[in-house]
Amino acid sequence: MERLWAPWRLRYVEGEIRHRGCIFCEKPALGDDVGELILLRGRRAYLIMNLFPYNTGHAMAVPFDHVADLAELDPATIAELFELVAWLTTAQRRALRCDGFNIGLNLGAVAGAGISDHVHVHVVPRWQGDANFMPILANTMVIPELIPVTYAKLRAELELSAFGRADDLVVPQAGAVVWLPEERKLAIRRARDGTLVLPKGHIEPGEAAYRAALREVAEEMGLIAELIGWAGALEFEAGGKRRRVVYVLVQAKPGPAFAQHLGRDTVLMDVEEALAALSHEEVRELVATTMRRIGVPVGTSR
Repeated sequence: MERLWAPWRLRYVEGEIRHRGCIFCEKPALGDDVGELILLRGRRAYLIMNLFPYNTGHAMAVPFDHVADLAELDPATIAELFELVAWLTTAQRRALRCDGFNIGLNLGAVAGAGISDHVHVHVVPRWQGDANFMPILANTMVIPELIPVTYAKLRAELELSAFGRADDLVVPQAGAVVWLPEERKLAIRRARDGTLVLPKGHIEPGEAAYRAALREVAEEMGLIAELIGWAGALEFEAGGKRRRVVYVLVQAKPGPAFAQHLGRDTVLMDVEEALAALSHEEVRELVATTMRRIGVPVGTSR
């Protein structure tokens, strides 16, 4: 007998998830966008991933206003809500290479709305062949990727978008927090000026941000990296230009070229050692937050 694993659904099956009020009001109020799978916040609406998706990358555009019908929203909110849908589909195409979308609303419980008192727009990526024998014969949709991985892919694209920013003249870059689970160490890059930094670099035209990050880890460190989650985004000035870097969390193992980098431009450090050695405070905070998120102990005195 074959088994399909969808471990995140156990929380639903066992009844762990309980909400006293409206989840679309509760989640943005908690302030933990990564934990609550919020991808992007606008002024009047936000994007959030579906914890129990119909397909990989299933997300929703949701107004902050608690209303049950589109007609109850003011024109500015409706405009932003569907502008977010457009930004989301752009990110999904680049990050997930999907072939199309199902986009829609279920207004009212009779129309199939699971949460009928807070209007929301579903955006479901589709691929050629995803409606195979599994959903047709077994009423089962196969989700081939863990939700934190998909979240990181989409969040990276949306963080680099110009949505909500008056000035979009920033140079986009991608980087990574590189964790070696077997060694229980972080891989840190030694820059040409001697500073210790996270690996990062430019994004090729048409390249997804997360793919750029994986490529930079391979080229700069000789490590084979696998995306496992989101780390954060930072902006800084360099070379007279404003740069925005999205960082993903990867787990890595040595590749064929790793020996050429180790000790020269790549060093392996314990987490606390790395936090003391990294050259920029905002990078240290990003790394500390990321490691705590995956359960790696980080000193609290910092």
